[in-house]
Amino acid sequence: MKDFLVSALEPLVPYIPLLPKPVLAGTKYLPMLPAPVRAVVPYLPLLPTPLLTLAPTIAFHLASHPTPSPVAFFTSPQTHPLHAPLLFLLSSIPFTYTLGLISNNVSWVDRWWPFYTPFCSFLLVLHMVFNEHAAVLTHNAPRAFLLFALQICWSGRLLSHAMKRGFYDLTGEDYRYTQVRKIIPKWAFALIHLFVIAIAQQVLIFTLCLPVHAVMVMPPSELSAGPISALSIPFSALIPFLPISHISAPPSTPVLNLADLFLTALSVGLLYIEWTSDRQMYEFQESKHNAPAGTVKIHPGPFTPRSMFTGAPQPASFPVSHNPGFPTKSLWRYSRHPNFAAEQLFWFTQALFVVGAGDSSGVTRSGWVGGSVFGPAFAVRITIVCMV
Repeated sequence: MKDFLVSALEPLVPYIPLLPKPVLAGTKYLPMLPAPVRAVVPYLPLLPTPLLTLAPTIAFHLASHPTPSPVAFFTSPQTHPLHAPLLFLLSSIPFTYTLGLISNNVSWVDRWWPFYTPFCSFLLVLHMVFNEHAAVLTHNAPRAFLLFALQICWSGRLLSHAMKRGFYDLTGEDYRYTQVRKIIPKWAFALIHLFVIAIAQQVLIFTLCLPVHAVMVMPPSELSAGPISALSIPFSALIPFLPISHISAPPSTPVLNLADLFLTALSVGLLYIEWTSDRQMYEFQESKHNAPAGTVKIHPGPFTPRSMFTGAPQPASFPVSHNPGFPTKSLWRYSRHPNFAAEQLFWFTQALFVVGAGDSSGVTRSGWVGGSVFGPAFAVRITIVCMV
C-alpha cells in the first residue's frame, strides 16, 4: 500500500520554484477517480503551484519518508517555499475563528496583524537557509533579507501603536465590531466573523509576504543591474562568504541595485509618516476625550443614514478647540488619513522591489498574482473594505 501511494503521488510533486505546474490530467491514475473529480482535475493546474501541490506533497512525505516530521518536511526537496506559510494560514483560520466563538470576542485577528506577515516571510527566509535544495536561490538572499528587515521595522511600529491603544487587553474588542453588532442581525455578524474577519483578513495579510517569495525565485538571467549599473552590488561580493554549494549565479550577477536603495529609503520614510501620524492622532484624541470639566463643547447632530438603524453609534461631542473633531494640522493637513495612505504605500513599495529587481520581474511568468507584484495592490483594496 505504501509503495502504491508513493508511485501515485510522486508525479504530482513538482520541483521547487520555477518548473511548470504538473499536468494532472495526464496521470495514469485519472480513470480510477470518481466522475465528479475527473471533471475538476483538468482545471486544477490553473491554481497556484504551491497551493496545488501542498496536499500531495504532504501525503508523499508521509508515505515515503522513514521518519516523517515537520522539520523533515520543511527541508525536503519536494517542499515548495510557500508550503510552510500556507500551512500556517490554513491552520490559523480555524484557530482564530474558534477563539472568537469561545470568547465572544472577534478581535483576535487584530492582535495577529503585527506578527502575521513577518512570520510568513520568516518561514520563507528559513527555507532559503535550511533547505539544501534552496541553495539555487542564494543569489536572491540579499533582497529577500532586505524585504524581511523592512517588515520587521513595520512590525515594531505597529506593535508599539497597538499596545498603546490597548489591543492586547484580551477582554477588549475593537469598537468597530461592537458597533456593528448593534446594527445588524446576529446571523449577519456571524457571517462577517467567518468570511471577513477569520478568513479574508488572514488571507490578506498572508498575501503581503508574496513579494518576498517573488524576489526569492528569480533566476540570475532575469536580475537587473538597475539604471546605473556601476552602483549595483554583484554576486561576487558574496561569494567569499558562501560555501561552494551555495554559489548559484555567475559572479557578475547583480544582487542589489540602485532601485533597492531608493525603495528602502522610501519605505523608511513611509514608516516614519505612519509613526508620526499615529502619534499625532493619539495625542489629539487623548486631549479631546480628557478635556477639563466645564470645557465648552460642540454637540453634532445625528448622521441621517446611520440614524436609520436602531442602536447605531452617533457622533460624540468634542471641545470647541478640537473642531471639527479630528486633526487637521501637520500631516493631517495634507491627507484625511496619512497613516492609512502611508501603510498602503509601504506594502505597494514591497511589490515595487520585485519590479526593480529584474527586467521582467516575474510579471511575464505565470505564478502568484502575476509574479506577486499585484498581491499588495489587492491587499490595499481589501483593507479599505475591511476598515470601512
